[in-house]
Amino acid sequence: MISKRWGSLVLSSVLGLSSVAHAEEFWKFQDLYSENTQPDIFSHKYSYNNAARPEKLGGVIHIRFKDARDVPEMFRQFLPGEDFERPRGISVYLAVTNDYNLLNPIAVGADTDDNGYTHGSKLSIGGFLPTGHYLQFDATSDLYTREIEGTAKQLPDGGRGIDQHFTNENVLKFVIDNIDNARSETFYWKAEAGWQQLQSDSRGNVLTAATQQDKFHQMVNNLKPGQTKTPTYVSDGQKTRDGLIMGLYVGIAKEYVNTKNTCRARAFTELGGHGSTIDGASYVAANVGGVLWCQAGPKTLTYRAEIGHNSKGFQNGYLGSGYVDLSTGKKNWRIGFRLEQSHGTLHNYQTYNGRNVETGKIDPTFTIYYRHYFQ
Repeated sequence: MISKRWGSLVLSSVLGLSSVAHAEEFWKFQDLYSENTQPDIFSHKYSYNNAARPEKLGGVIHIRFKDARDVPEMFRQFLPGEDFERPRGISVYLAVTNDYNLLNPIAVGADTDDNGYTHGSKLSIGGFLPTGHYLQFDATSDLYTREIEGTAKQLPDGGRGIDQHFTNENVLKFVIDNIDNARSETFYWKAEAGWQQLQSDSRGNVLTAATQQDKFHQMVNNLKPGQTKTPTYVSDGQKTRDGLIMGLYVGIAKEYVNTKNTCRARAFTELGGHGSTIDGASYVAANVGGVLWCQAGPKTLTYRAEIGHNSKGFQNGYLGSGYVDLSTGKKNWRIGFRLEQSHGTLHNYQTYNGRNVETGKIDPTFTIYYRHYFQ
């Protein structure tokens, strides 16, 4: 941590040299200050030597931040993973979720049945407002299905056809938060508002999960005939249901950086509620987790790992979801993978959100996502 005794003088010196200092030096600060050997910063020789070599930012001060809240604003852009997480520009996020076991090739067993919650997609576009708040638009579509008994049939390609009831849950919402504004503090908040739709009478267009599942299964079966089922979507007679949603969350977070400024960690806890005019779709929530970013330098790959647990208490029970999220990227791109396993009582306002019919368990879900930044 920067010594308070001469921190003002040091920062004024750094500000004078910031136009020529290299960002890479944030990861290479020299330990010139210690209990036994303190440089005479008032000597003419010291001033000349450091003015002649302004690119050696580490030669001016000793940086050792244990708490990321202590990092001055001028250095914050150099924190590990800082530009990787929320750069100053427009962010576009695309994700596809499925209950198909993507980890099976590496011998991770998970028996799934392609029913219940079986497919989802998400598009997010976000960026910072002039006030420093982060505004994001989310468009999601999730599919819940249940096979109709006695409708299975053999297809000419050797595959299996099946009729199924279904529900598309489509959500459009805006989310705003002050997480970045509040990083020098303890508390933060985020709020959301939008529209929710439950659709069981029409498969919908390419933006809905049912149509996406159909196209995905067609692609798989074209590559390998009979690899997966060919579903026929049958209306259950329910009309499309629409509702308004609103949510508010408050959180506590704290960040830490290691002594070499190559890794940054963040722990957080959130409490809040989500209200919907659709019966049974409201809940209270509690989320906890931690994030680790590691980056050797500003021009190297960033590695990000997150682990956490989301809890929801709703009208008909409790749902908990543990997750692991791993990603990597550089400059304006990021690619990642997320594994989530739920337990408890499933949301049932979608009608077909059921457990695996063979194992009686809730199937894990696997998400692949890509984020791109336009700066």
